[in-house]
Amino acid sequence: MPTRKVNLTDHLDGFIERGIASGRFSDASEMVREGLGLLEQREREDKARVRWLRAAVKEGVEDVDRGEYTALRSRREVDGFMRQHRKEASAAIAVDRVAG
Repeated sequence: MPTRKVNLTDHLDGFIERGIASGRFSDASEMVREGLGLLEQREREDKARVRWLRAAVKEGVEDVDRGEYTALRSRREVDGFMRQHRKEASAAIAVDRVAG
């Protein structure tokens, strides 16, 4: 397995020490691997969000060009519209996670 030398702040060194002392991790390498795995997952999720947003913007522009849009006239209408679209975005991200 490849090894790397890294420099940590005192804060991060203490965080690692506490993670090991708690019994959650057996050593610093295990904790660093877990952290890197979470960073990798976050990057995948960010990319999925950007893909979804780009598709949504493209779809919205095409809808406006065709005259197919809804005018939202109150904060309540905007809130309901956004709530629905957040649900759709979350579902699309979940599908992307599974597809990996």
